[in-house]
Amino acid sequence: MTRVRGGGLSIFWQTLLLLLASVAVVFVVTVALFAWAPPPRPDFNSLSDIAEALAGRKIPRERRWRVMVVPHGHAGPVDLSPAPPVRPDPDDHERERRLGTVQRPAPPLPDPNMVSSDVFTARLADRIGVPIEDVRLFFEPDQRSNMPFGRRDDRRVIVRRGEPLFFDTVVAGLRTDGGWRVVRTPPRAWLASWQQRILMLFGLSLLAVIPFAWIFARALAKPIRRIADAADRMGANPQAPLIVEEGPTELRVTAHALNRMQQRLSAYLAERTNMIGAIAHDLRTPLARIAFRIEGAPDEMREKVQADIEQMRAMIAATISFVRDTGSVNIVEPVAIDRLLADLAADEREIGRPVALGAVESAEVAGDPMALKRLFQNLIDNGVAYGGGVEIGVARIEAEAEIRIADRGPGLPDKALEAMFQPFERGEPSRNRATGGIGLGLSIARAIAQEHGGSLVLANRAGGGLEAICRLPVRG
Repeated sequence: MTRVRGGGLSIFWQTLLLLLASVAVVFVVTVALFAWAPPPRPDFNSLSDIAEALAGRKIPRERRWRVMVVPHGHAGPVDLSPAPPVRPDPDDHERERRLGTVQRPAPPLPDPNMVSSDVFTARLADRIGVPIEDVRLFFEPDQRSNMPFGRRDDRRVIVRRGEPLFFDTVVAGLRTDGGWRVVRTPPRAWLASWQQRILMLFGLSLLAVIPFAWIFARALAKPIRRIADAADRMGANPQAPLIVEEGPTELRVTAHALNRMQQRLSAYLAERTNMIGAIAHDLRTPLARIAFRIEGAPDEMREKVQADIEQMRAMIAATISFVRDTGSVNIVEPVAIDRLLADLAADEREIGRPVALGAVESAEVAGDPMALKRLFQNLIDNGVAYGGGVEIGVARIEAEAEIRIADRGPGLPDKALEAMFQPFERGEPSRNRATGGIGLGLSIARAIAQEHGGSLVLANRAGGGLEAICRLPVRG
């Protein structure tokens, strides 16, 4: 087997390098975001936040911290001895879940799983400057069972800089002249700011990787698409240009194998075609001798044998024409299908044949004008011979020109439509030359259509008749 040479990494190495590059890009973006973006802020409200919301004014805050443990059901005193002072936090006023305030006639009630603390309630009343009877405070204990070495019945509240911090829902109320002013922690946002930053991280990573993936996919798909197109052309015309051997190693090996197969197939078809042509040509000599020797036979026998000889000569001539005119497209140039068919229809009407031109759209294909003219002439001849007349139509459908040559003849059984493209197959079963040709017209027409990258099929018309549908790729 011939070795394929040339540059280009294999698909395995290209895929591996793309994956490694993707991991590297994601890592760089992740490190950059974690280095530049601020860390997630804890989502909480302090006791002073609740006091300010209830009082409607700023309240001076203490600057000491301590972690307080409030046992389940505890309502007694708690050690609040001060700790060393720390510097104020400039972000204390920034909270994602700001407390909402409403006015109600009745005091607030706790939600399920909420607790209360006399210590925190007294401190809240002291901050606002009202009696404890005028204040209500309920909260959900934080970090119940996930604290290290903690008991399940403990209720832990973190106190930072002298401020109890409530990370879950808080409900508080202050008695006023008009009823109760109630504050409540709003529901958590569907996406917190830190979650939004994580999504931004994934989005930036994806945007950074997409160009590499797009370039890789395009570089991989382009030669595969060329191989597929070339294989399709080869199926229609073995004389089509060979596939360009480029791209990754695996694709170059595939293209090389397809080129070798095309060369072998082309040589086989050429040999078969030449053999058929030679046989058809050599049959002329014995037929001429038979015709010469039959001259002395009785008139009745001579006329019958002579008719058979003429039919054989016509079949041989058609076979030689079929071999000569199919198998390759010698000229490729722009052909205006609408003008070509209009000229054909005009020529047919000049000699009195019933050929009408229907709806015709402008369409241009690349091909051999003489071969295309023969294709449509064969279809017109069949329609006139078996259907009594034809109507021609052209429509442009996406990237194809669809040519329909229809008649109002008897039509054909559905199972016989495809068989009509077999050599020497006729819709009229007799071999009478007066009722049609020898059965090569449709075979030649389909071969020409396929050589131009198109197709040709037969279909029965609604209301009776038959139509030949030819599709050819348009230029540009």
